[in-house]
Amino acid sequence: MTLNLIELANIPEIKEGDSVAEIIAESMISANLCLKDRDIICIASKIVSIAENSVVSLNTVTPSDLAKQLHKRIPRKDPRIIELILELTNRDLSLLDLRDNYIGCRLANGLKLTSGGIDKKSDDEVVMLPKDPDKSAKKVSEYLSLKFKKQVAVIISDSDGREDKRGANQVAIGVFGIEPLRKTKSIDITTGKSKIQEETLCDMLASSAGLLMGQRGTGIPAVIIRGLDYKWSEHTSIKEALNE
Repeated sequence: MTLNLIELANIPEIKEGDSVAEIIAESMISANLCLKDRDIICIASKIVSIAENSVVSLNTVTPSDLAKQLHKRIPRKDPRIIELILELTNRDLSLLDLRDNYIGCRLANGLKLTSGGIDKKSDDEVVMLPKDPDKSAKKVSEYLSLKFKKQVAVIISDSDGREDKRGANQVAIGVFGIEPLRKTKSIDITTGKSKIQEETLCDMLASSAGLLMGQRGTGIPAVIIRGLDYKWSEHTSIKEALNE
């Protein structure tokens, strides 16, 4: 099996109210690219959020006393962003992961992300995650599948860091058309019993797309992944890959 990664480098700056699906389609047509059955498109969450107006002006955020207290433990993090993280958790401190100069939180859909997935857009604005990444992925998939008459799966990805490693990696936060887990059945040669192994396929695909996407400012917010043999499904959710 050979996988091909195809970057969509001519996507313009996304604005509030834009249709990400239409812009991706126009980008492909202008680049003389055609979609094939079972192509997978990985899309950076940031452009989805901007199109869906999930952008917050920090000038409208007033840090609470709790946010100011936490800021003392995480001085590199703007207390206004800490306040937004607290709002994401409804101020349930059990959903926060606080360590030396690190803050992460578990979101309503079960995902745990550094800074709750909040990303800086400018000095005065931040981009929140899409409100329903699975729904966003479905919307793009349905548009592209109809336009190109092909079954196209979509993964919405976001960059996330780990406490034990430097740098960031791409992880999946929303899926449609492809099951987020790949399950492999094998036989234990010692016991003779069958066992099922699970791989977080959606994250592996997001990570591979990240090789071309890069981080901020690269101008490649969408990548086509071609050649993977997978089972098409319209009943998928990122929650299938999460621990309960």
